[in-house]
Amino acid sequence: EKSWRDFECKKRLEHALIKGISEFVDKDVEEARLSVSKPLEVIEGPLMDGMNVVGDLFGAGKMFLPQVIKSARVMKKAVAYLLPFMEEEKKANLIAQGIDP
Repeated sequence: EKSWRDFECKKRLEHALIKGISEFVDKDVEEARLSVSKPLEVIEGPLMDGMNVVGDLFGAGKMFLPQVIKSARVMKKAVAYLLPFMEEEKKANLIAQGIDP
C-alpha cells in the first residue's frame, strides 16, 4: 500500500494540513521552498491550498474545530520555518536597492 509520504510534495503538505500532522512539515516545506523562486510562494501555493481544503471540510461539517486547530498549528509551524528565508530575501532586496538593512 502506498503511504501518503510517497505523494508529491504539494500533496504531502495538503495531507499534513488536513490531518494535522506536523512531524514532517519542515522537510516538506523545505522541499517546496527549493522548487519555487520565493519562500512566500510556498505559503500562497501549497499551504493555502491545503488550508482551503480544511476550510471546505469544516464548512461542510466534515471537520470539527479541534481538527481545524491542529491544522492551524501545522500551518503555523510551516510559516515559522519559512520566516527566516523571507527575512533574508527582504534584506537582500534592500541591499540590492542600496538601502542599509
